[in-house]
Amino acid sequence: MKPAAAAALACATTTMAFAQTRYLVNEPGVWKPWKPLTAIASARAERGATAADVKAFESTLLELNAILRRAPGVAAPRGFSVETWGNLSGYRQLVSGQPAGRTLPLAGGLTFGAFPIFEYTRAGKVVREDTGETALFTFHVNELEPWLIGGQRPTEWEAVETDAFLQPQPNGEVAGIPRYGDIVVLKKNPASLWVPLPMQAALDLVVTVRQTQLAERRQTVASQQRSYELWKTPAKRAERMAGYKGVAATLPDGAKYLAGVDQQEKDVEAALAKEAGPESSAAKDVRALEASLGDLETWLGELSASDRQAPACYAKSGTTLRTRFRIGTAPDCEPLARPNRQFFSPAVPRSAAQVVIIGQIARCFDHQPADAGPWGCSANRQLLQTLDKQAVLSLLK
Repeated sequence: MKPAAAAALACATTTMAFAQTRYLVNEPGVWKPWKPLTAIASARAERGATAADVKAFESTLLELNAILRRAPGVAAPRGFSVETWGNLSGYRQLVSGQPAGRTLPLAGGLTFGAFPIFEYTRAGKVVREDTGETALFTFHVNELEPWLIGGQRPTEWEAVETDAFLQPQPNGEVAGIPRYGDIVVLKKNPASLWVPLPMQAALDLVVTVRQTQLAERRQTVASQQRSYELWKTPAKRAERMAGYKGVAATLPDGAKYLAGVDQQEKDVEAALAKEAGPESSAAKDVRALEASLGDLETWLGELSASDRQAPACYAKSGTTLRTRFRIGTAPDCEPLARPNRQFFSPAVPRSAAQVVIIGQIARCFDHQPADAGPWGCSANRQLLQTLDKQAVLSLLK
């Protein structure tokens, strides 16, 4: 599950009369029982996880859950109740050379939800609940996928499938935990979560996008040419003339309508000829893309073998491809990277936690509007600020 979905509002199915809702901000809440781990068949298959593996991974999440429960800021909830649950994540091999899921540690998330306690009237009776909607907080375990640890992508890559991204930069700390971009990271392993993307790989992605665009534009040009040629055939003209006559028969002044048909035919044919001609927008796009690909091939040919494998960076302020994609680093050039799949130690059980990451930090820590109550982001901040970070680090292998 992607972070935007994992951190979405959890909505209750209860129908309530909102005008009569009263939030009980001082009412003691509870920590509800752990919900069984969600491990769908596709995720188990992609991870090569046996039933024993899944059970062991859930045990790891339960250990982490016990640490969360001890955090003073949420240990004795008031005005909200806590629900926690876990999931096993799936795994996709986005690029060639990416390791198979069965060779990596199991990965997933522990989601913390602080739900408000409230009362409302239904059918003349007062009903109390501790559910509804809230801002969820997910602790991702062993998850090094681009959707979590990656920053934005160069616009030139468009929607091409890749595990590469703009590397998140150090961004201070949140509650004493190192922050990179919009994530905070708890780990003992000094290795980086990402590795540099070589210049060759960065430009190859641009080539892939433009080759796809060129194929699409060429198809458009061919389709426009076919439409024009078909329009001009005697059979199609006869078919259109029969249609015109049919329309004329239904009109009070059909003769006048038919008198304008020849000019209409000329106008449409001229428009189709323009669309199929060398000055159409699609034809111009084809020439521009062919020239762009030619420039890219020239550029790649100019690069030495060492330059091709050198780390690449991306300068958003650049006005040309060559000024945006660069070799090395510079203050105005963000490093390009991909997940460091070698981060994990193969010497520990696959179910063991080796890194814990919390995403979408800005949501509750950078943007802090007046809180409606002690649940949601308020509880999430209390959790992280009073969390026993050393206990989490001790859990990691």
